Amino acid sequence: MESASCVQEDEMINRVKRLTCEPRDASHLRIVLLTSGGHFAGCVFDGNSVLAHKTFHRYVVRAKAGKRQSGKDATGKVAHSAGSSLRRYNEAALRKEVQELIVSWKSYFDTCVCAFIYAPSKNRQMLFDGDKTQSVIQACDIRSVPLTVHRPTLKEAKRVYSNLTQLHYEMECSTTDETLPHGESVTSVEESEGKKKEVAVDSKESISNLSVSLELLNNDEEVKNEEVIIPSSKKETTPLHEAAKSGNAQLTLELLEQGLDPCIKDARGKTPYLLASDKEVRNTFRRFMALNLDKWDWHAANVPSALTKEMEESQAAKQAEKDTKKKARAKELKKLKKAREKEEKEKEKEKAKAQASQSKTSMGQMANRTTSVPGLKLKHQTPQQFLIEKEEERQRKLAEEREKRAAAAERRLAALAAQSAGTSGAAAAANSVQKAATDDNSCSCCFTSLAGKVPFHRYNYKYCSTTCMHLHSEMLQDD
Repeated sequence: MESASCVQEDEMINRVKRLTCEPRDASHLRIVLLTSGGHFAGCVFDGNSVLAHKTFHRYVVRAKAGKRQSGKDATGKVAHSAGSSLRRYNEAALRKEVQELIVSWKSYFDTCVCAFIYAPSKNRQMLFDGDKTQSVIQACDIRSVPLTVHRPTLKEAKRVYSNLTQLHYEMECSTTDETLPHGESVTSVEESEGKKKEVAVDSKESISNLSVSLELLNNDEEVKNEEVIIPSSKKETTPLHEAAKSGNAQLTLELLEQGLDPCIKDARGKTPYLLASDKEVRNTFRRFMALNLDKWDWHAANVPSALTKEMEESQAAKQAEKDTKKKARAKELKKLKKAREKEEKEKEKEKAKAQASQSKTSMGQMANRTTSVPGLKLKHQTPQQFLIEKEEERQRKLAEEREKRAAAAERRLAALAAQSAGTSGAAAAANSVQKAATDDNSCSCCFTSLAGKVPFHRYNYKYCSTTCMHLHSEMLQDD
């Protein structure tokens, strides 16, 4: 285009000459800074030599989560787990380490020609948040990296610098009768606007490509209105590779329609389809294959199968059916859960009612028993009242025992008096004792009736109580 600004050949040659004459005394440095996903890599280059380099790594991104912890916290959903606290600490520690490194490299930045920085999204805050680091970095010419950058490591920083400092020279053929030049290898070191570039021409490859292009141009004169595609190198990265890898489905479709070859493999031997991680980009290749089956060798391009509209509609119908079944299942589970909770609540209510009714009936039965049995009182007494009643009962029992002992003593004295009065009295007393002994229905000591009682037995005697038994035994011993 005439309006577009371009560099003339003479000016380009002068730039290359100036760059090749640069002194390698650490006065014209280039710095590469890469940071992403908790990884940081920085290198200082003087030509092809590395003057200084440093790498950091911190755990700031949860596995398969896709975002840093600060990005998650910015959404409003702040996590309070041990892992989230560890990621927040590591993020602050990584920022501090990177900023300290940049401040320590101030002498390199002062003599730096330009600095290439790769820091996507919020990773730029790590480099430009501090006042010191911002003043140090902005002292030199800052440029972004126009390449695809993998995980920031020392090897990746060297690869990026090598790609930035290379210049590829292409020859054009204007007429078909032009004689092809003999191959010669020309290499020169070039750095344009802060970039070191190498000029390298492969004679054999250029001659073969030019010969094929001349044959195709000759055939174009005979067969018109037929699309002609000039094959390129089979081991190079094309714009189709970059578009597929970046996940841009629209750009991928435009490049396919423009005629870019999807069978070309990059330096790692991968076609654009294999580099596509996005499903929509892969479907773009399959849709284009369905419309252009004979245009390319789709087997060599590693595209598995064509994707037609009928297939997409059937897949959409199946997915919709799965979604409806999933929703219906979720509703059923929700209803079952509610019914189960309702049943549990009803069971708890019934159980509480049964316990309350049972407690009421038991209290009623206890009240009836206390009212039916005379002398039985409800146990609603204080501890002092209980002790007083217990003491009264003990005193009553002791009084009864004293009375029985006194009666036994009186009987014993009467017996002794009768014995001293004479034999007649003794015989009468013996007869009375024998008569009492033979009487089975009376106590052997106090001669009370044993009717309706369970007597205490000792030898051949019967007693109404243990007190009578002890008294009678003492009387027999005295006799």
